[in-house]
Amino acid sequence: MSKLTMTVVAAAILAFPGLASAQASASVQALATVLAPISVSNLQDLQFGDVIPGVATTIAPSAGDAGQYAVSGAGVLEVTLDFGTLPATLDHTLSASTLPLSFGAGSAGVGTTTGVVATTFDPSSTYTANLSGGDLFVFIGGTVAPDVSQEAGDYEGTITMTVAYTGN
Repeated sequence: MSKLTMTVVAAAILAFPGLASAQASASVQALATVLAPISVSNLQDLQFGDVIPGVATTIAPSAGDAGQYAVSGAGVLEVTLDFGTLPATLDHTLSASTLPLSFGAGSAGVGTTTGVVATTFDPSSTYTANLSGGDLFVFIGGTVAPDVSQEAGDYEGTITMTVAYTGN
């Protein structure tokens, strides 16, 4: 390379310093916060107590005998409450007899304090609620309707509730 060519290249580099370094870089951090998992626990079973053949017995979600769940999670995030397929009967503990069980539009409820229902809802549909400081209480009532010749004895069934974060 001649002196003249080297002088021109050196002058170009000095005149346009960006040409000497045509790249730049920066970094960002990848961050995530993993939420506390949701926990659901049974505080109390739905207790119809003694029922009379031929007489329907209804327990409201606000009644002391209503079933109660405690839900814990993160902050004030939104969750769905889903009872899935609700049982249509309770089963006799010693025989094949069943006791009809039904749920109405206001058979379930939610609140932020144990034992206090703030809002009722239909447990046959998925319900959306917000955790309050990470906690929520869910209540379930219903109606048993024994017929006049209902077999005497103890009856039982399971009501399962699934809770999930919505992402909101």
